[in-house]
Amino acid sequence: MYSLRQYFQTLEDPHGLTRRLGEASLCRDDRGRAIYSTGNSAAVFRIRCQGRTCALRCYFRPMRRLAAIYGDRYLPRELYLYTTPEQGRWVDAVLCDWVEGQTLHAAIARAAESGDGERLAQLSEAFDRLALELVTDDRAHGDLKPENLILTPDGRLVPIDLDASFLPEFAGETSPEIGTAAFQHPGRTAAHFDASLDDYPAALIATALHALRLDPTLYARHRCDGLLFTPQRIAADPALQEVLALFERHGMAAEYRLARLLLSPTLRLPDLPQLLRRLTAADEPPAQTPELFVENGLWGYRCGDRPAIPPLYDEGFDFSEGLAAVRLGRTWHFIDTAGRTVLNCPRCEAVKPFRNGRAQVIRAGRRTEIDRRGRELDI
Repeated sequence: MYSLRQYFQTLEDPHGLTRRLGEASLCRDDRGRAIYSTGNSAAVFRIRCQGRTCALRCYFRPMRRLAAIYGDRYLPRELYLYTTPEQGRWVDAVLCDWVEGQTLHAAIARAAESGDGERLAQLSEAFDRLALELVTDDRAHGDLKPENLILTPDGRLVPIDLDASFLPEFAGETSPEIGTAAFQHPGRTAAHFDASLDDYPAALIATALHALRLDPTLYARHRCDGLLFTPQRIAADPALQEVLALFERHGMAAEYRLARLLLSPTLRLPDLPQLLRRLTAADEPPAQTPELFVENGLWGYRCGDRPAIPPLYDEGFDFSEGLAAVRLGRTWHFIDTAGRTVLNCPRCEAVKPFRNGRAQVIRAGRRTEIDRRGRELDI
């Protein structure tokens, strides 16, 4: 085991104590303090090396698989650490470009505490795009959480701390870590080590961000070790119940199905890529009116053999006058042919399609009619 003090001793005066870094120097803040951060397995120092600013990862214990994960950024036996005043040993390090920005965690906290729903919507969109990339390739980050994502000034999210990554060549091995409990499926163990490692944390973070953009006060009311949810009690988590009700009320079908994935008994979430594609796609109406279809007990709409609106709804009617009545959970809504919710029907037990600009609904046991703005009409 190596200590932070040993690394400081080497990096404060690195002459003769590095192999390839040369006369690297610690970067300091305006008070002269070295800029660094620490985690469970490593310390990351901001350094100047060969004319550029870099992040130097220094490990507290020997780590496996670093060469495969980091490629030419891995520096074996790079730093000499003193173990006694006269003796020491050479240890490995990883040298990466320094990513300028703030963590996604800090950005979310700042936006939520100031009630900035627009900023939270931007963060949500950026994360959905990244999450789709992460869950559709053949590797995994392994410890996906907002603290391990840097938000750059141009709005991109860059993953950092890749030490627990899964690569295809690791198939059949065990995981060196099981990630941060606040963002991991409660059933995850070291035996689970494949490309689906990021499924659950991606669904959890995306769900939280979509909820926060609607209601930033959730952040203060459900503060926990994670964003909003506690995976170890997810089935009875009041935050998840409130978020599901929020999405249901607004007719946000993809977000609702995404949130329900957090109740999955398995770590692998095969429906996640389709939901993220829905959330990141432009809302473009198809050239023809989609037709109703059912798949795995849920209702959607398709044009020919191609789904136009994925099966997201618990019940649905065919399109009539450009709108279709759909039920999400216990709430009815009307959507347009692009799948956008254009009319909410709270507290309606039943609805009928529009005819001549009017739709019949039953609310509180009373039959009435509404217009396309949801206003009640005389029958």
